[in-house]
Amino acid sequence: MVSISSAKGKKLSSNTLSPSLILCVISIGIILTPICHVILIARHLSTSDNASGVGSIRAQQDNNPQQQPYDGIFVISLQGTPNADPHNEGRLDSFKDAWRKHCGADPEIHVCPGVMDERRGYGLTRSWFNCLTVAKNLKLEVTMIFEDDARLFDNEASHNFCDAEQRRRNLWNPLPEDTFIAFLGGHTWTYKDPKQKELLASSASALQPSQYLETSSSYGTYGFAVPRQSLDTLLNTIKSDLTNGFIDEDGVRQTEFLSPEKSWYGKAREVGSKIYAIHPLAVWHEGGFSNTWKMDRESITGEEEDEGEGGIRGIAE
Repeated sequence: MVSISSAKGKKLSSNTLSPSLILCVISIGIILTPICHVILIARHLSTSDNASGVGSIRAQQDNNPQQQPYDGIFVISLQGTPNADPHNEGRLDSFKDAWRKHCGADPEIHVCPGVMDERRGYGLTRSWFNCLTVAKNLKLEVTMIFEDDARLFDNEASHNFCDAEQRRRNLWNPLPEDTFIAFLGGHTWTYKDPKQKELLASSASALQPSQYLETSSSYGTYGFAVPRQSLDTLLNTIKSDLTNGFIDEDGVRQTEFLSPEKSWYGKAREVGSKIYAIHPLAVWHEGGFSNTWKMDRESITGEEEDEGEGGIRGIAE
């Protein structure tokens, strides 16, 4: 029989302990054991020099209190790309200079090296895929994509783009929740409700929160914004275009060239999202050599349609 020695050296048989007392002792052990483990682990992490430990991560956060950026500016450029057309030299520098002149500060941008591809639309589309993949990994809430020949309009409303907090407050907070893509510039617009644009134009004022007009078609991808919830769908759409081509307005699959706007508008309708144009438009397309069309093109503001019926007629000042 198992016995327990008393303080006076006498032995007490185990059957002298009541079952309830034994149960109580066991319960206390069960409760205290994990608590002790937690305390020991916490003490270890707080003193550990291991770079992968929680204590080290917290220390890094304390030393770098800067918050995760809400948005990001990505600029696609062939400047410096081997075998690119010589017209591309200095274009990224020109983008930065124009932004600096408008905003009074250097732009905080991610440069996306342009991709060379002789097929019309394929090089730019491949560049978008690379840019948006980086943006997804950065967990940005809004990703802005510009071509290096995009320019901010010389008006007060475009100053919203100069400051991160101002962008969040005046550009992204008003962005509709069902946005697939928000075009920041473009041309040959077909608005869902043309009368809405007239109403917004009469009430617009500098630096107020931007407004958005739903569009059913447009051209020009030199400036657009993608909310985080659309990134995966847009990446898959771009990947499909690169692999399979796109379906044109006649239902014919085209693989010799790409027209990404058609795929994007079609995908937005398919998933129940909408494409919007910021109002007033934020960027215009500076004239010069077009890598897409292999020729010089005039500047395009996207506001030329206000001057009459039809397509692009004006030239940016």
